[in-house]
Amino acid sequence: MHACMKFAKNKTDIVILQESWMRDENITISHSSFICIKSNVQNTCVRVLIFVAKNAKKFTCTSRSDIVNNEDMQAILIANNKI
Repeated sequence: MHACMKFAKNKTDIVILQESWMRDENITISHSSFICIKSNVQNTCVRVLIFVAKNAKKFTCTSRSDIVNNEDMQAILIANNKI
């Protein structure tokens, strides 16, 4: 995961990882260039992580646990800031 995040820095706005490394209590890696979005499923290990670049200015990403709240998938809203 660290290599993936290092490669993505300054090259991409969104990184989606499936079956990523998670420690107990759904704690994962952090990266200074990305914000981690994960589902809020309790008492289970989530299987999808979404990292959004902190310097992404053209859009915003928001977790949509009201649409799906499952450890196997995650819904996000990607909104263009110009609309």
